[in-house]
Amino acid sequence: MFDKILLVIEKLTPTKWRWIFKHEGIRRYSANTVWMFIGQLFSLIVAFFIGVWLARYLGPYNYGIISYALALAGLFAFIADLGTGGIISRDLVKSPEKRDELLGTGFRLKLIGGTIAFLAATIAALVIKSDPLTKVLIVLYSTSFILAAINIIIIFFQAEVKAKKTVQAQVMATIISSILKVLLILFGLGVFWLTLIYVFDVVWQGIGFIWVYEKYGLRIRQWRFNPVLAKEIWRNAWPLMLSTAASVILLRIDQVMIGNLMDKKAVGIYAAAVKIVEIFYFVPSIICASLFPAIINAKKTGVEMYQRRLRNLYFLMGVIGILIALPISLLAKPIISILFGANYLLAVPILQIYIWSGVGLFLGFAVNQYLMAENATRTIFWVNLAAMLANVLLNVWLIPMVGLSGAAIATLISYFVIPVLVWLRDRIKA
Repeated sequence: MFDKILLVIEKLTPTKWRWIFKHEGIRRYSANTVWMFIGQLFSLIVAFFIGVWLARYLGPYNYGIISYALALAGLFAFIADLGTGGIISRDLVKSPEKRDELLGTGFRLKLIGGTIAFLAATIAALVIKSDPLTKVLIVLYSTSFILAAINIIIIFFQAEVKAKKTVQAQVMATIISSILKVLLILFGLGVFWLTLIYVFDVVWQGIGFIWVYEKYGLRIRQWRFNPVLAKEIWRNAWPLMLSTAASVILLRIDQVMIGNLMDKKAVGIYAAAVKIVEIFYFVPSIICASLFPAIINAKKTGVEMYQRRLRNLYFLMGVIGILIALPISLLAKPIISILFGANYLLAVPILQIYIWSGVGLFLGFAVNQYLMAENATRTIFWVNLAAMLANVLLNVWLIPMVGLSGAAIATLISYFVIPVLVWLRDRIKA
């Protein structure tokens, strides 16, 4: 299918640029990006509209309860990965012959991390001042951290530049989840059952990934845990785990702080605006994940090609971010009104501000790829920590002053901290 699409595009392209379509590397990475894009786009579009229907069905207060519970539990998601994803992906590209050891060791590390994350979230649920239902939802959702260890299979197919293999599993998981959520609405069930569906989303997807991996001719039973390799991965990964912690807190702390400083209904209003923005977050993650092997290979080839690819990536991320933010900002009111209804109109000014944070986020994704290629894991941690601290402090200051718009402004500013700090770092080093 991709070859047919590429052929049509090639015919529409000026002759002097058609050489691009003959380049095997470009065709390979482009095909991989397209398949990742198709899988994520389908999943996100379906999940988005089902989510909007759920928000209308639950109303701002109940939607605020589930959003608060997921946001608070999500603060501990960084522990589940232990920061190993990027390291394992890089090593799979460099040393594909170590596949079974890397995957087996990574899987064991993710199981350990998922268990610790579950226990940490459970403790947090017990100590926070909240209603019993919210506490139960936090604990229930946190079980997904353990189940998600099998998702290491995604890393393998990304490193192999064969994302097409996992698209089927993602699509099937999305279809099953969507059917269950529609049934939840039709039968008038509440937030407990919705949280249970979120947990089982990980189960369906994991089963699909195992099926795809085995169908590819590989065997999970051949995975091997290497304690020496585990120590080596952890030695390189712990700064990434801490930087991921800062990133996760940066993404979720605003909803948690709104729930604590205001109320659950305010969280529901804010979450509606955030949901619209987050549907676009898959774009930089897909592009960067797909092109990361190309950046690593360019670094092996030469400095000039490496720097050119990085510049192209920065430019691409910035342009895409602006092209998304401009129309959404201008059309915020009709978007909120049509999708969520009159009960959520207070989310309009939040969306108009929050959508521009995507530009900083997109650039931040590209910068993280550069730092990963340079193995500057500690720098990744420090810049993400700076962005997280900026977000927390700005939320503490702005939420009491201007309410929900203050939280959106805090996020907008903090998302630009990472690219700005790395740019200043490189200028100083130069």
